[in-house]
Amino acid sequence: MLSEYAYSCFDPLGQETKGVISASDRAMALSKLRDQGLTVIELVEKKAKTRRTFVWRRGMRDQDFYNISRELSILLRSGLRIDKALELLMNPAMRQELKDLLSQVLSDLKSGKGVAEAFGRTLRFSPLFVNIIQVGETVGNLQSGFENIAQYYRFQIQLKEEIRNALTYPIFLIVACLVTLFVIFNFVVPRFFSIFGTDLHTLPFTARILHILTGWLSATHLLIFFGVLILFFLLWKRFYPLKGLLPNLSVPLLSLPIVGKLLLNLELSRFSYSMYSMLQSGIEFIKALKLSAALIQNPRLRFPIESLVEQIKGGRKIADTFSQVPFFPEFVPNMLRVGEGSGNLKEIFFELYQVFDERFKNRTKRLLVLLEPTIIVIMGLLVGFIVISLILTVMSVGSIKL
Repeated sequence: MLSEYAYSCFDPLGQETKGVISASDRAMALSKLRDQGLTVIELVEKKAKTRRTFVWRRGMRDQDFYNISRELSILLRSGLRIDKALELLMNPAMRQELKDLLSQVLSDLKSGKGVAEAFGRTLRFSPLFVNIIQVGETVGNLQSGFENIAQYYRFQIQLKEEIRNALTYPIFLIVACLVTLFVIFNFVVPRFFSIFGTDLHTLPFTARILHILTGWLSATHLLIFFGVLILFFLLWKRFYPLKGLLPNLSVPLLSLPIVGKLLLNLELSRFSYSMYSMLQSGIEFIKALKLSAALIQNPRLRFPIESLVEQIKGGRKIADTFSQVPFFPEFVPNMLRVGEGSGNLKEIFFELYQVFDERFKNRTKRLLVLLEPTIIVIMGLLVGFIVISLILTVMSVGSIKL
């Protein structure tokens, strides 16, 4: 990738000349100028002006990791060196943030650093990403390492997409209900009560409750509430590292009857697939266990698994240590005992991933089957309460002082 350098030089006649020259690095620019017979006084790289724009989210997304690893895998498979592959990857269509990141990696590679070290020095790639590259670099098969990384992030992307698709219809129902209630409480009910004046004591009890709700759910209050939510959302996206300061909502949700099992199967499926990916890449079991446990977001699930590392280091069998973790089903240590005996643990973890993934999908479908009619019933009860309140108000119109 060429850069532009502004120079100030003396020509052979002693006259000063200034201009801009393109070169891959500063040394190349100096060489070009000297070949022209110029004496360099000053040579400064011109920094491209970056346009400040608001970004929804800082940092790398799973899709970015997937695209980089997949394309590098394809380029390396075609016989290119890693430095040439990175240069080809930094095309004009790539986001500037990613180009700067890969440019930093390429610069470290040209200075003599290893591939895994160059990616790790950016502090933007996950430990899982760096460790799989390190193993591939050690065995001389970087292409396989990037391919395994791509498979892992493709799994993450597909999992998130399945969750989004499953929640689309319930979210649509909730939004439709909120819009309906907004119209009722801001246009229908206020006009109805305006007929009876401001004396609330003569209204029926249900009508008084409805009148109070109308005041709470006024357009002004709702706009303020949603404005605060939108502002919080934008700040959270803008300053994404602050996410770590927020409370982990998955901890209390884990204790709920249906949702808790759903989250448990989700975390265990991700853990199992991570173990499979890293063991397949050649990472030793202890390191794979540490990295996979770190991916679990719920501390109530993460800490017991992290505690297994020291026990396995102490010489205990893998299956025996996993049997001590209370949230693992009974078949997990049994399957691990078989894999430990046959020396094929990576395939066992892939089987475990398939089991937990299937359980997660089945429980998600079951939850949605219950959620959709629940939303409809709640909406029906609210509308029914409003209608009954209005009817009782009309029936008692004789006792209301207009």
